[in-house]
Amino acid sequence: MNIEAITESRSHSDISPEVLLSCSVIYALAVSLSDSIYALALASVIPLLLVITKKLNLSLLVKLNAFNLIMIITIALTWPDFNGGLTKGIVIALRVNMIYIFFAVMIYPLGYAKIFAAMNSLNIPEKLRVLFLLTLRGIFIMHERYSCALISLKLRAKNLHGLMKLRAFAYITCSVLLQSSERSERMLQAVQCRGGFSGFIQTGHKAMSPYDVIMCVCFAVYAIAIIILNYA
Repeated sequence: MNIEAITESRSHSDISPEVLLSCSVIYALAVSLSDSIYALALASVIPLLLVITKKLNLSLLVKLNAFNLIMIITIALTWPDFNGGLTKGIVIALRVNMIYIFFAVMIYPLGYAKIFAAMNSLNIPEKLRVLFLLTLRGIFIMHERYSCALISLKLRAKNLHGLMKLRAFAYITCSVLLQSSERSERMLQAVQCRGGFSGFIQTGHKAMSPYDVIMCVCFAVYAIAIIILNYA
């Protein structure tokens, strides 16, 4: 499987966004069902090749694994068997890393417009498509308001320490969540008042090229091989 050809499709459109999205979902489902070390080893081949052949924001990967470390410790301490919980946490962390790398390299560079058009071409229900757009919009709103609130806090009380700092962080987080929830409700009402997105779709359904069919078949076989190794 030519990984270089796959990733170059982001700029040269060798593979349609619909196929990339379908293959990514198939891959994510196969990885999510994997517990066996052999299945995880096979599933890690493509992410490793993507990391080697393509530039990836490693700082985001470090942040992701910092969260994974907390998750592993939490599962290990709360699991009936410490060793079993530790193993389960590591397996989940591996799954998260592989799926993140795959989507970060293959799907995210497509942009929201192409992803939305691909979801429309695949006949994804409109509610899921609207949820996708509203979720992305909500993330940006939360990030913007959270950054502004932190700057305001640092300007007004830059010498906070200990418990007061934690309380201020909790207040800011709750305030941002409440404001974002209200904003999301208003956005959803605006979409519904305009009749949803059905009347604004301008992308047609394109026939799959032979190369697209080959890629779908290859990923289907790859996913089936992962599942077989997991249950073998």
